[in-house]
Amino acid sequence: MTITQRLSRMFSAEGAVMTAVLIAIIIFFTVKSPFFMTRKNIDSLLVEAVFIVLLAGGMTFVLIVGGIDLSVGSVRGLSAATTRWALMSGWPLGAGILVGIATGAAAGFINGGIIAYLGVNAFIVTLAMLSVAAGLLQVLTSKVRLTGVKDSAFASMTAGHVLGIPTAVVITALVIAALEFVLVFTPFGRSVFASGIGPRAAALAGVPVRRTRLQVYVLSGALAGVAGVLLASHLNSVQPGLGGGYELTAIAAAVLGGVSLAGGRGSVLRAVLGALFLGVLSNGLNLLGVDPLWFTIVTGVSIVAAVALDRFVQRLALIGLLGSPGETPAVATGVGGSAGAGIGSSSQQSLTSDAGSSHLGTEAK
Repeated sequence: MTITQRLSRMFSAEGAVMTAVLIAIIIFFTVKSPFFMTRKNIDSLLVEAVFIVLLAGGMTFVLIVGGIDLSVGSVRGLSAATTRWALMSGWPLGAGILVGIATGAAAGFINGGIIAYLGVNAFIVTLAMLSVAAGLLQVLTSKVRLTGVKDSAFASMTAGHVLGIPTAVVITALVIAALEFVLVFTPFGRSVFASGIGPRAAALAGVPVRRTRLQVYVLSGALAGVAGVLLASHLNSVQPGLGGGYELTAIAAAVLGGVSLAGGRGSVLRAVLGALFLGVLSNGLNLLGVDPLWFTIVTGVSIVAAVALDRFVQRLALIGLLGSPGETPAVATGVGGSAGAGIGSSSQQSLTSDAGSSHLGTEAK
């Protein structure tokens, strides 16, 4: 096998380009700033990235099923507010955390119910929920000053460490591992992929498409709630407008991780790579003294460049594999898409045989 063919195989692996780009910008910021690789900065970077990672994890499920959720940023802010309000009102820590998560799950349930069972466009529904959640946050913060929770255990959720790793990072890692397991190895995960690839065919095969869509929106809302709980722990107070704009960041992270906006393709772990890319980029630019006004511009250009690079490399990989006699090309998705239509992960390729099996459901609901 030639060097070109070996490189083609390497870069055709899912997430390979995103991993290479992430490593490259880490090396760049390490060389440019002596503070980038310090323990304090790494901890700060990872904790800040947690809030994007959780939203991107939920967004992955929504996008795979063929939907979109524009409300997660505002729902995260509202969940932070209800969590802090509950704790300020004297509720136990566990109950306060559940209030925050339940706030997000309730928003997701409303979104999913209207989208799945009333057939209203997901863009319109979640855009409306964005406004509702942002409005409720403004009302709540105007009535109550959400600050000053005296609970060391609550503060330690983001300020504490477990074996030298920030507690928030440990919590998020466990959540992400569970999400990836559910997506790849469970009947529910196969239902999510099937519903995104071909909802009509999936329904005929017995997949409960409507129920699956409802469930992924509840999941996305609940994860926004978890992010809100951690955000309330991280901040000294909750202010109006908290979380606004993060829905676009979550979508960008998922797309960078190769999640298809058309549905039917994606991975939670690769969405995490996209979220880490955005987190490292923001942190590094801040250390270099770049004006925050330029952050969004640089981030947008970086996203387009990363996706374009991935498509270019995947095409080269496909050409290299096609040039190898007796071999079948198997180019998988990387950042933002695939070089060949219909080429995806092994989990998605098995859907044809799995779609008709009984574990996907007995009826389309």
